[in-house]
Amino acid sequence: MAATFGTSGTGNFAAQPASRPQAMKELVRLEPRPAWWYIHHPARWTFREGEWVPWLSVLAADPGVSNVDKDGSTDAAEVAKRRRGWTVIPWEAEAGGYCVAYDGVAGLVHLSKWEIPKVVAGQTRIQSDEEGYWAFCKSLVGTYIDLPDPDFIGVQIERQQKKVDEWREKAPSSPFHRDALAVEEALLESMISAKERLYNPPAPGEEPEPAPKPKVRRGRA
Repeated sequence: MAATFGTSGTGNFAAQPASRPQAMKELVRLEPRPAWWYIHHPARWTFREGEWVPWLSVLAADPGVSNVDKDGSTDAAEVAKRRRGWTVIPWEAEAGGYCVAYDGVAGLVHLSKWEIPKVVAGQTRIQSDEEGYWAFCKSLVGTYIDLPDPDFIGVQIERQQKKVDEWREKAPSSPFHRDALAVEEALLESMISAKERLYNPPAPGEEPEPAPKPKVRRGRA
């Protein structure tokens, strides 16, 4: 049979990368995790690397748990949390959303964008971007999270001051307390400086003062 050639086409075809069938799709080997939201309470702040930063918790859409209804709606749970002073941080607080979903062997696995599942020696591990996560926490202050009550931060500093005073008393007779005292003193100074920066941030273009570094004392031979 003779072939008939058309004249309208150019004879050029576009190719695309091959892809696995859906049944062969690689799945995350973790237990399913429901969607969730970060939440924050005014009494949850921590001191980390020379700065006071909000300490976040999580509200998960886990049916039947913590006021979440059987269908996974968090409406009642959010109302209950807000009545107790919690703030629900929306996903859009981070560009692209901070809650991401992976296809898992038994259902969707919802992780934060700073948690990356990796297979190590045949086992699934979660690699965390700590720096990225804490930068996100700091970015919430002033937008989604208010500054903490100065008295609350003051209480944390008073506790550290009490610890330093106790260790100073023990230092003369305790090598352990004597050697570690400088670290605790530097931590106290850093907490005080960070509080000042928190409520009186440097003007635009002004360099903030670096946090004091602990001085290491060597024990006696």
